[in-house]
Amino acid sequence: MSNDARHRFPLALAVDEESGRIRTLAGATTVETGIREGSPSPSSETDSIERHSRQCHWCRRPLSRYNNEQFCSACSRHVPAPPGPPPQVEPEVWQRADVQAALQARDFGQVCHLVRTGSSLRQSDMAELTGLSQAFLSMLESGVRRLTNVDKIVELLAGLNAPTELTGPMLQPADSGRSAARPVTHREKEGRPA
Repeated sequence: MSNDARHRFPLALAVDEESGRIRTLAGATTVETGIREGSPSPSSETDSIERHSRQCHWCRRPLSRYNNEQFCSACSRHVPAPPGPPPQVEPEVWQRADVQAALQARDFGQVCHLVRTGSSLRQSDMAELTGLSQAFLSMLESGVRRLTNVDKIVELLAGLNAPTELTGPMLQPADSGRSAARPVTHREKEGRPA
């Protein structure tokens, strides 16, 4: 770069706060910044007041002017989500022919999948409803695991609010308000004590 170019286009190094002039490369002329003495610079007072007026509710650090939330990005990862409505199975799902066929065939993996997709639920929602783990429900739906334990079957169907007319009274929990009568033995039919 020639000397003439340096004088015509000086490289600004810093603004002199006292005089309001821009210091340039050695020997170049100074340029007025338009800031008058005694007037606050537009970026110093208003920006600092605005920047420091909004703080994160947890860590009390200043929030970015682009952040419209109450928390900074670091703290927002740890803020618990507001509780939503509890998950529930839509009653219309049980009227579908494919759900009824899977229930009749005792294919509980297919039942879980159809009920979950028909009610727009996630596997974590199904786990919350049934008390079974999400990992187990995933394996059940994919066919890797089978549900053979009667207690777990009862727990699954009770959590999904399966209607009694589809499951039968045997697959309903005993504490659902019905009296679980003990079956009469052959000896009791004949009049002998059990």
